[in-house]
Amino acid sequence: MEKHLLAITLLEEQFGRSLQDIGEIKTYQVGERLIKFNQGTDKLFFLLAGKAKIYLLHEDGKQSLIQFLSTGELVGELSLLGIEERTKDVIAQTNCTCLVVPVAIAKAQLLTSNSFLLGLNQYLGKKLLLRTERLTESLNYPLINRLGAFVLFAENQGLYREKHTEVAEYLNVSYRHLLHTFQELRQQELIVKEGTFYRILNKKKLEDIAKAIHS
Repeated sequence: MEKHLLAITLLEEQFGRSLQDIGEIKTYQVGERLIKFNQGTDKLFFLLAGKAKIYLLHEDGKQSLIQFLSTGELVGELSLLGIEERTKDVIAQTNCTCLVVPVAIAKAQLLTSNSFLLGLNQYLGKKLLLRTERLTESLNYPLINRLGAFVLFAENQGLYREKHTEVAEYLNVSYRHLLHTFQELRQQELIVKEGTFYRILNKKKLEDIAKAIHS
């Protein structure tokens, strides 16, 4: 608990309520599922460290990457509110540490707290704004800028391992266009391909490319 005390403190400040007394710390390894598709969840997760991915599974068996989660975000909040009955796959992209609260306790102690509800409303509002911004970026910025930002977000210890097919769909571009843009980044010696993954060679220049979106 002490190792993640700062992250917990920030969450408690954000949601205006003590969380340590109603949750427990759990760790999830890379590739491990926090929530399984269409099986519901009886837990609310506060992500203290690491990154996770949310997938939507289609009837034909295909899956779509729809969102990334990082430190400070929640998993299972829509189920807590009774909005989402068919849960999506939530998979650890890196090793993750979470503060896990049983939904029954969350309903009894968190949903009855005005300060928590205010924090949750603000959190959901910010998520909506971020999704709107991502849609706007896809319409107004070149792929090389968006891909630079994506690589920086998805990398783990300088290594990028995401699947091209998933990323092309996530960024709303063709597979061919994505490969061509990766080649541009390689030609500029910003990344290098090593086996099945890419290694970042020049993070500063990659950040400069990504900054064009937010300038």
